[in-house]
Amino acid sequence: MTSHAAAPSPNALVLTHALEKLRMREGLTPSRLHAARHAHGAALLELASVRRYAGVHNLQPVEAARAVVGDCVRDSLAGTEQIVADVILSLGALAEALTGGGMPERMVDALYSAHLGHRRRALLTQWNALHAALASPPTEAPSDRSLRACIEGLVLGELARQLIRRDVHSLGARSVVPPAPAEVAANGSARRRPGRVAVIGGAVMDATFRTKVLPQVETSTEAHGFDLSPGGKGLTQAVAAARLGLDVSLVAAVADDRFGAQILEYLQGEGIDTSLMKIVPDAHTPFTGIIEFELGNSIAVNWRNAMEVRLDVRDVERLSQSLVAFDALLVTFEIPRETTQRTLALAHANADRRPIVIVTPGQPYPESGISGQALAQIDYMVAHPWELGRYSSSDQSTLDVDAVARRLLAYGVQTLCVPVGSGCTIYSETPVGSFSVPTFPSIYKESSAARDAFCAALAAKLIDAGGQFSEEVALWATAAMSAATADHPLPNSMPERRRVEQLLRVSRFTVAPRNHPSPAGTAASGSVHPSGAAVTGAAADAPAREPRESVL
Repeated sequence: MTSHAAAPSPNALVLTHALEKLRMREGLTPSRLHAARHAHGAALLELASVRRYAGVHNLQPVEAARAVVGDCVRDSLAGTEQIVADVILSLGALAEALTGGGMPERMVDALYSAHLGHRRRALLTQWNALHAALASPPTEAPSDRSLRACIEGLVLGELARQLIRRDVHSLGARSVVPPAPAEVAANGSARRRPGRVAVIGGAVMDATFRTKVLPQVETSTEAHGFDLSPGGKGLTQAVAAARLGLDVSLVAAVADDRFGAQILEYLQGEGIDTSLMKIVPDAHTPFTGIIEFELGNSIAVNWRNAMEVRLDVRDVERLSQSLVAFDALLVTFEIPRETTQRTLALAHANADRRPIVIVTPGQPYPESGISGQALAQIDYMVAHPWELGRYSSSDQSTLDVDAVARRLLAYGVQTLCVPVGSGCTIYSETPVGSFSVPTFPSIYKESSAARDAFCAALAAKLIDAGGQFSEEVALWATAAMSAATADHPLPNSMPERRRVEQLLRVSRFTVAPRNHPSPAGTAASGSVHPSGAAVTGAAADAPAREPRESVL
């Protein structure tokens, strides 16, 4: 048994008492919760994590409560605590693992009897077999009296503490908690929700040093600025999407240390749902060391701590039912290759209703890229040229982005977006074909976060357009990337929608219809491809109030 020295909070004490009451008779079943919903069951049903789970999975609160408690037992408890909580509450959370560990089904069924006394007897009788089936270190079987008077209370207290902890990390999910009946009655109906986006990637701490020159080996130089802040491509894309008004959930692994707590607090402050985050106990937060120069260009060294802090395949498989409820998935290569490939497969599990899939392949996986099958499950890949080398033909001595684009499209990638500077080149199998979006001028080089702004804006505009890709969507996403670059000196330069629209209004860029000449007096700033589509820029000396042709 684990010793927990910290005094329980008042909320944890209330929840512990509720669990002690709910273990009686058949245990924590939906019918038992329903009968107790106005008494001790209320402490469990009112948890934000339970309300959020009910909203995401379209379940009744009593069903969601049982599922949340089962997940907490699997994820947050271990060994004897995990076994006792599962059996005493009759959750069945470990049933599959026990059967897979060699226990006969009749013995497993006895553990989840509808009578508490029978469950206790089966638990004590099979004590050693249970630990062996779960490959848990064996402990001496307690007496019946010790189990009732001491162990069960300690275990349920720890389970309550973990549920409260999980509830705290679900506070960013207010936007997906179903409205109270009074709110619906007052407003006539629930307010229409924004587009729902899940970002699956990394959340780290960035240590940024700002300097004018890079020191030579075995020398040092003075930095003129330093910042320690939450970062990572997944986290930044989540923040960028939230700034654009989307309902965002981040799926990432964070350590249970002070830096992990800062990351969660930051995300919640941005209105991002953190209830799907994986929190790794006794681990150290991954870091990225960044050296940033005066005009925004930078170099970085990543310490991912992947042995401790990572999303495994089973972590995303637990979300398989949730993924199809999102309008878009943003996936980065910050998670292991096999996890990325499984995530893409799960996104396509329901052919009738699946999210838009946008993938960022940075940092590229060593040695090779993802499989051809996984590539075929990507709707939009947003990649810098140097990240595409893994997909180049083996007989090419130098990188030919056009050739790589053709290769990726042949594998099944629907659209490849290649940001260069503040502009973007689009290669697409959609009806719009391939084209270039021009550069929005800025004195700053593209910041490391600019591509993340592009991905978030691409998702936002595609959701607005019902999933239909167009030149306007590409221009809007590029404008968001350019706004992030232009506003780079700000502590967090991810733009809001009005900032993107403002940049487009003053840019004088328009979208010329396909197979139609550019308006008189304009010069093409982008490349015109065989599709006939181009994004063009108005002449610099055009009067400020002169009407312009634009489909934006």
